Amino acid sequence: MKKFIVNGQYQQLLKQNGFDIGKVLKAAKLPENLFTHEQIRVTEQEYYTLMNVIANQATDQQTLLNLSTFNGIETFSPPIFAAYCSENGMKFIERLGQYKQLIGPIVYQINQSEDAITVTLKSLNDQVIDSKFFVISEFIFLVNLISKATEIKVKPLKVTSTFMDFEPVLVNVLETKPVVGETNSITFKMTDLELPFLTNNAALRSYLTPELKRRLSELDVDESVSAQVRSALVDLLPTGETTAEDVARKLNVSKRTLQRKLKEEGANFQKQINSVREMLAKSYLKNTTLSSDEIAYLLGYLEVNSFLRAFTIWTGISFSEYRKQIANKERPIRNDN
Repeated sequence: MKKFIVNGQYQQLLKQNGFDIGKVLKAAKLPENLFTHEQIRVTEQEYYTLMNVIANQATDQQTLLNLSTFNGIETFSPPIFAAYCSENGMKFIERLGQYKQLIGPIVYQINQSEDAITVTLKSLNDQVIDSKFFVISEFIFLVNLISKATEIKVKPLKVTSTFMDFEPVLVNVLETKPVVGETNSITFKMTDLELPFLTNNAALRSYLTPELKRRLSELDVDESVSAQVRSALVDLLPTGETTAEDVARKLNVSKRTLQRKLKEEGANFQKQINSVREMLAKSYLKNTTLSSDEIAYLLGYLEVNSFLRAFTIWTGISFSEYRKQIANKERPIRNDN
């Protein structure tokens, strides 16, 4: 399943509002070192579970409101900041929807009538949005930032949600009581979204846009456990770390969890290590003049004969014959490092 980026600043935001980070992550069944990762990615269901745990562990409803409206929320992440620098509320919603999956597992479906705009929260994985707190906080977030950027209090025409019984302190911010329906959507008057943003900054938008587009493209990279294992093995093999335990340690999971997740994908560890070794061996042969002994060492083999037998199984021909074929096609580039 596709994963989504979670902004690392969530950790600081939760701490400022009295949350125990370790307790939150443990209850959400997420790695307790999650926020230490350079790039934090979670599945859609993991994201909703995290939101539900935050809602359950909040000391009061005002705390939840603070999370959605804290001072400086517009600079919380580049996608939000780029949208906040828009010309008006309509452009703000369009830009935020475009980059939304960089900060959460949804997109905005925007429907326009003659005098109103409706924004519906939609799952990219066609899942049910399984967090009441997430839905109401998303609506409060939109109303708060549009009002802040225009310096005019904006009140939605209608709020519809698949959930019911929203807490009064949260509903009061919207000044519009949500009604139960088949979608999670919020409707604004067209004239409100046409109000100019005092935060409009074309220079900043042009500066941020290329980086945001690059981040979006990275979301399409294979994020399966098998792919993560292969990526880890590329780093580990030259160091002689070739076991499932070594890879599990690098990925911050237990060996049992790693094997279970691979099995769920119809894969196993041995297939992944064979795949990486074959790929690297062919790359070394094509791009270097390393000997069979040197390649065997870089692939984590203790004996060169074990490598040579494996290579024949992978390719159907011997190592020496494969090297001859490569030499006949192109001269390898010598690696003097």
